[in-house]
Amino acid sequence: MKTQETTLTVNAPVKDLNVDAPVAPVAPAQPEVRERRRPVFTGLEDHTISIDDASELTRNYRKSAGKGAIKGGFFGRAAIEQVLAQEGVVGIRYYYAQENNGRPVLILVGVDENGRDLIDGFVAERAMPCPPFCDIWNPLNS
Repeated sequence: MKTQETTLTVNAPVKDLNVDAPVAPVAPAQPEVRERRRPVFTGLEDHTISIDDASELTRNYRKSAGKGAIKGGFFGRAAIEQVLAQEGVVGIRYYYAQENNGRPVLILVGVDENGRDLIDGFVAERAMPCPPFCDIWNPLNS
């Protein structure tokens, strides 16, 4: 069987594809709008740090804070356990604060699994400041 080949010639004008054609302006893409969700805390988050890293961080602070500055503080076990013993608490959040005399303090508050401060419960402060209530020389305070 023989097949016939046919060639079709079109005499249409050829468009130059290298010429920029006007393009309608496009609005910039809008970021996807999502509802902001709080993190979920379990109380099992890993906060491990080596003594070398902790020493470096506290040294950085002591250098910038200046001589005689508060280096830290002590909270007794009873205060920490009282914060943790509250219903729904999975951890503790701290807030930097300052007394009227300028002395820096920390405020401790229980936090629930939704990351909410339990401000209607027990809130701790009144840490014993270092200095004067410091340990003997160690990598965290000297």
